[in-house]
Amino acid sequence: MIKVLDTLTYLLSWGYSFVFFWLLKTFLPLRKNRFMVLAGFCVCHIVADFIIYSNDLANLLGSLLLFCAYVFVFHRGMAIEKISVVLVFYPAMVAINYLMTDAGSRLFFAVKRSAFGETLPASQIELIEAVILMATLILRLLFWIGAWLVLRRFLGKITSRLNLKTWLIVDMLMLASFVAVFTIIYFMPRDTAIVYPICGAAVFSSFGCMYLASYICESMQTAYRVQELEMQKNYYQDRIKDEERVRSIYHDLKN
Repeated sequence: MIKVLDTLTYLLSWGYSFVFFWLLKTFLPLRKNRFMVLAGFCVCHIVADFIIYSNDLANLLGSLLLFCAYVFVFHRGMAIEKISVVLVFYPAMVAINYLMTDAGSRLFFAVKRSAFGETLPASQIELIEAVILMATLILRLLFWIGAWLVLRRFLGKITSRLNLKTWLIVDMLMLASFVAVFTIIYFMPRDTAIVYPICGAAVFSSFGCMYLASYICESMQTAYRVQELEMQKNYYQDRIKDEERVRSIYHDLKN
């Protein structure tokens, strides 16, 4: 039974990596080389599957540096767009990985410390651990599938419509979530649940910034269309005036 659960856990881990990889690909296109795509997916799996603990500076910095390297090496786009990817998805990735790891550990040790858990043999303790791990991976996978379903409508459009100044504004807003997640996980004491709502707020704040960017894109597109229609209106009005002037001159000459 444990081997079956371990196999399912392994598949869930790769499934989550694929969803995360596809989400990033929707935002920024990958390099066209097939070898780079395959290598990028393998690196993305390592990045996405980082285990984050409280006060874990090594993994926090390691995942950040590897994520930055992955985005800049395997994705196409301007530097400001790649920085935006890191500012949006790194806090969400770290927060969800931390929440699932910490919540799973708390649940496991709560069961193990209970009177019921102490009477269980080691094999059943391992079974409970495997079940809890698989449950956390399922929740993590479902979260990112939901994130992709929500964000896919406008992720691909954002990069092609925002200019540099707008990117800087959006990045400054997203920087708050980035700093909040990093500092709260590293500096907060262990065994405190106050990290949970802050991580959750940081995740939704990051995705909210993406919605804001999408709204800015739509507003800019609407403004451009209005301007274009206004120019067309002025053009046709001038044409009508010219035609009327020509007709007036022709009429005068004829008379």
